[in-house]
Amino acid sequence: MTAPVAAAIIAGGAATRLGGVPKSTLVVEGRSIAERLLETLRATFARVLVVANDPTPWQALGVEIVPDVYPDAGPLAGVHAALVAASAHAGVVCVAGDMPFVVPALLALLRDHAPEAAALVPRVGGRPEPLLARWGSACLPVVAARLAARRRAVHETFAALATTWLDEPALRVVDPELRSFTNVNTPEDLRRARGGDRA
Repeated sequence: MTAPVAAAIIAGGAATRLGGVPKSTLVVEGRSIAERLLETLRATFARVLVVANDPTPWQALGVEIVPDVYPDAGPLAGVHAALVAASAHAGVVCVAGDMPFVVPALLALLRDHAPEAAALVPRVGGRPEPLLARWGSACLPVVAARLAARRRAVHETFAALATTWLDEPALRVVDPELRSFTNVNTPEDLRRARGGDRA
């Protein structure tokens, strides 16, 4: 019997725009992004893991850590490592490691909606959000083949899969302001996330 959907934090980025500081350690509203994500994910999923080539920021948090199988191959490699680690599961909801405001209702939607879909992917402003999406176990051979061929563009991968899209009206039902999709990539992003700019 296939296990339920797992969750994985994809934490492989080098954070060059933030001076190399691991984004998971940045503090937003009194807690690190890592702590915020783990609390939210653990309330929704029985199994939560982290894909990280540097386990140091995560070791004190009591979470399962796995490295990329294809190092330095971008976000698709993180998705691949999560799918490999969760291969006994029906799929894995992948979440970027720099998203401090992911809401439980959106995670539950990603976990439960359209279970027959190979991939369940939000689109915000018409753009796919592959690192807040569910990748089914059927995605693994497709993702592995693309990585082996050095075809690493995540958005192109969806064309090779039976992808179901979640567009903004459906997303706003569970997250009216779409705050879940807030990333902290730059010092300005961090300032906004900390409430420095609500405009």
